[in-house]
Amino acid sequence: MSVTVYHDRTVYQCHHCDLNGAYSNRFEEEYKPVAIKKLNVKKEESYLTGRKISQSSIDKYQVFNTKKFFPSGQKEMQAIGFPYHNEGEVYAVKYRSIEDKSFVQEGVGGATTFFGIEYINPDNKTMIICEGEMDALTLDTCGFENVVSVPNGALNKLKQGSIDPSEDRKFQYVWNSIDILNDMDKIVIATDADEQGRALREELSRRVGKAKVWMVDWDQGCKDANDALIKHGKELVRTSIEESKPYPIEGLYTVDEFEKQVLDIYQGGTLAGESTGIASVDKLFTVAQGMLTVVTGIPSSGKSEFVDQLMMNLAEQSSWKFAVASFENDPPNHIIKLLEKRLRKPLLDGPTTKATELEVKEAMKFVKEHFVFMDQQDGEESTVESILERCRVAIQRLGIRSLVVDPYNYLELDRKGRTETEAISGMLTKMRLFAKSNDIHIFFVAHPAKMMRENGKTPIPKGMEISGSASWFAKCDVGLTVHRSEANPDTPEIHCWKSRFKYIGKIGSTKLTYNKACGVYEDIGITDDDLSALDGL
Repeated sequence: MSVTVYHDRTVYQCHHCDLNGAYSNRFEEEYKPVAIKKLNVKKEESYLTGRKISQSSIDKYQVFNTKKFFPSGQKEMQAIGFPYHNEGEVYAVKYRSIEDKSFVQEGVGGATTFFGIEYINPDNKTMIICEGEMDALTLDTCGFENVVSVPNGALNKLKQGSIDPSEDRKFQYVWNSIDILNDMDKIVIATDADEQGRALREELSRRVGKAKVWMVDWDQGCKDANDALIKHGKELVRTSIEESKPYPIEGLYTVDEFEKQVLDIYQGGTLAGESTGIASVDKLFTVAQGMLTVVTGIPSSGKSEFVDQLMMNLAEQSSWKFAVASFENDPPNHIIKLLEKRLRKPLLDGPTTKATELEVKEAMKFVKEHFVFMDQQDGEESTVESILERCRVAIQRLGIRSLVVDPYNYLELDRKGRTETEAISGMLTKMRLFAKSNDIHIFFVAHPAKMMRENGKTPIPKGMEISGSASWFAKCDVGLTVHRSEANPDTPEIHCWKSRFKYIGKIGSTKLTYNKACGVYEDIGITDDDLSALDGL
């Protein structure tokens, strides 16, 4: 990144992503981009009209031409300027060079809203989202209303055909427009016909709600809306939008819809989820989005600490973000536990040297980026519905990949004449369907029923021993028990007593080490013979 300081402003330019802008050096004055000029069009020479964009669309979106310095080419080039508005004021401009299609942005923080959002007609409950400003102009030219574009196009990193969680920070524009998005009855997503475009479509669908999403497939070898307009004219563009298909109905699928997922499983081996960050645990289960994991164990067995360890490992390795409803740990205490796992050091004085203040501050930055907390307010009853509603907001705003509820018995069950067993079954059904439809992983911590000691030892609880209902076993995708034997409390055992799908895990057990000073679970390097010697399930 290069930074240049002038008497009245500081200008920055990232040479990696081409993001640029300026901050005013005068506190009383906010930096704004230069005044927008209208495009001086000569139809036979115009870049935009050459791409069959109408003059009325050019004027409507206030697109203009200019010369702009592009760091990627280290030279000034002819460019098209796309202004971004907020409450009628231009706050950012995105420039596209005509010569090589390079992009550069101007404005403090860059564009953080949809391009064209200011032209939304609230009486029209259908919105079209496309991948680039040129496509937005194209669809407007073809007569469609409420057309917007994402500000940053296709994202750079993909993971198994979806957006890499490290790219979540780039979706701020969704949250900034969430009231408008929520007001729409139908959202047509017309991204590019490539892997990045399809991944962007999936992530946008997840955030705005798949129930209202319709998907566009560009036919006849066309990459996007403008490509279709140039090659085949307005009719193909209109037909593609008008024949968009609703996001697949839950419970009704064709084989085509699963082809890529099946091939990913085949090519990736038996375990298709994210690594837990603990090698021996990976042999038992991996963490896949769209699923529900139930974790149990007798009191003080370390089940909450184990889930915390999984969260930290997934945050570090895969950039996952978490929403945490931890009713037995208030947020400050829970944050301390996460910081200790991040640092592998305690935060309090003791036999082990505690982390320095600088280390704590650095670790705090990481925790801020990857965790949000749902606290139970005074007099408030937390219900499944209230938790899921807050989780839905966290998905839209932050792009979280997982929800942790610890423990379940703090939730107020909706009985309404039902037995406890029926109420728990209904709760778990809602949780599992929410995980599946929103493509997140839910960790649900549940206490077992009081268990009688056998031969002086407390037996290892499994799914059927969880308090309240056999539904805990039936409804979860993965079932785990965290157990500490009285003889070896520093060698906790992890038992997997259910794995609904063999490609994410298997029934079995392993042993770990536990560092009391910082609450960290790690492998102990045991052999397969050691694993098989554990008590059977």
